[in-house]
Amino acid sequence: MRNTTCSNKNFSNEIFFEGQIFDAYYLLLKIFDSSKKSIIIIDNFVDKELLKLLSKTDKKITEMCRAFQDKLASLKFLDPACGSGNFLTETYIRLRQLENELIKFQAKGNAFISYEDFNPVKVSINQFYGIEINDFAVAVANTALWIAESQMLQDTEAIIHRKIDFLPLKTISHIKLGNALRLNWK
Repeated sequence: MRNTTCSNKNFSNEIFFEGQIFDAYYLLLKIFDSSKKSIIIIDNFVDKELLKLLSKTDKKITEMCRAFQDKLASLKFLDPACGSGNFLTETYIRLRQLENELIKFQAKGNAFISYEDFNPVKVSINQFYGIEINDFAVAVANTALWIAESQMLQDTEAIIHRKIDFLPLKTISHIKLGNALRLNWK
């Protein structure tokens, strides 16, 4: 897709303003094709197709993937009125899906052979915090996060071709009962 609103103007860099449309994927392809040594991703946007493109470039990409995975694992999320935890659960699932793509990219179709307790997952429900005034909703939010964690670990097991122990529950969700207007958020 090219500029559809200003076809009579010539824009050499293919980036437009004032609501015009440009093809970001085409622009990324041009950037990747023109890179000499490596590519540094600044805006935290990575998906399956981008990882496929990056896999054809530099060998340092695996290191960059590990650094990006560490960055994902360092993020913290707070929902001060979390209700049943839908925002936190969906955010966790999306981060884990992205992490699974990074793990798949690093594995390149091979099984992980390592010590017994090896777990390539770094994103945890420990990174998610919520406050809710309704005690039943707190219980639902905690349960929803544990279920999401179990589902995403199953996806990871399929990628690495080995079992990851989920039970007994080792992770702690930080969904607290209380009024977010009166609690100290620290």
